[in-house]
Amino acid sequence: MTATTQANQDSLSLHGFFSQGYLYSKGNDFFGESTDGSWEYYEAGAGGRYRVAPYLSLAGQFFARDAGRGDNGSVRTDYLYADLRLAQSNNAGTSIRVGRVRNPFGFYNSTRDVFFTRPSILLPQQYLESFGVRELLFSSDGAQFHSYWEGDNHHLEFTSTFGKNDKISSDTVTNMFGAGSSLNGDAELQSPVFAQLSGGLAGDRWKAALSYYNTTLAFSNTSIVASLDATLMAASLQYNAEKLSLTGEYSLLSSNSVFVIPAVNLVSTGNSKTETAYIQADYRLDNKVTAYTRFDHRLGNRERPNETDSSILTLGARWEPRKQWRFAAEIHGIRGTAPIPAIDNRNTSLAERSELIVLMAGYRF
Repeated sequence: MTATTQANQDSLSLHGFFSQGYLYSKGNDFFGESTDGSWEYYEAGAGGRYRVAPYLSLAGQFFARDAGRGDNGSVRTDYLYADLRLAQSNNAGTSIRVGRVRNPFGFYNSTRDVFFTRPSILLPQQYLESFGVRELLFSSDGAQFHSYWEGDNHHLEFTSTFGKNDKISSDTVTNMFGAGSSLNGDAELQSPVFAQLSGGLAGDRWKAALSYYNTTLAFSNTSIVASLDATLMAASLQYNAEKLSLTGEYSLLSSNSVFVIPAVNLVSTGNSKTETAYIQADYRLDNKVTAYTRFDHRLGNRERPNETDSSILTLGARWEPRKQWRFAAEIHGIRGTAPIPAIDNRNTSLAERSELIVLMAGYRF
């Protein structure tokens, strides 16, 4: 092999993954008709990174996800951007990315699409997994500033995204506002801004992050004009020992809404605060098997805590016989209706308690 051929191979890296899940529940449906057993949960993606020059690289990924009525399995561009290095030294670097970029938020938002990089099969409530609004959080079309610094015993990283206005898909509109014809219309995500400061000690024995997200959702049809200004903030902390990992995250969602019905000259405003927190313990039995448990709580309205709170207790385990394979199983005990995918339970009243079993197998290369 010539030196030129080897250099070309080193500049290109490819990856892919596929995972298939099975869900069975009592009380409510999740990602399909899970009360009868559902296979309507899979994820698949393929992408790569190409180094055009020492200071410029291109990265992208195509992704498909089926999750009941909330995600229909269509192939989409998960991310696709150019990464231009502005400065580089032995222990620090700064770059700017332009295109469709991944947004860091909390520990897991920017890697939520890959089964192997999630803390469990289903994410905690903080990541709004059951709301079917993934496209509002995972990536943005715009520019991203990224900088890192590595010391002898610690490291810091800062990332900020400035997104452009973008239309929201009809699937997400349906997931947000319901399937009623009176709420069909046009929706736009306006000026999304993400920022995250993260860091850790040597070997990531301790990791921490502070995350911020602000955007405005604009909606209109022939009878309603509405806007929702939302700010989401999160604090994340993780401790890693030889056998045990403890992870905790807290998030606060503040929103201000305005609804206008021009036909009757009606204007309605409102504001709300939603708090979410979880703590998860992972115990590594050996280098292949990990058991985990998580308690996850969401308070939908501080003024009405007993009516709007929801909790999930999760017990699970994962097995990785080889680097390319992962198998996992988990049981969720759910109290409250906030974590329930409303779109999978149309025309039915939601049960206040649910039990859910999820199995998943995944392969990556």
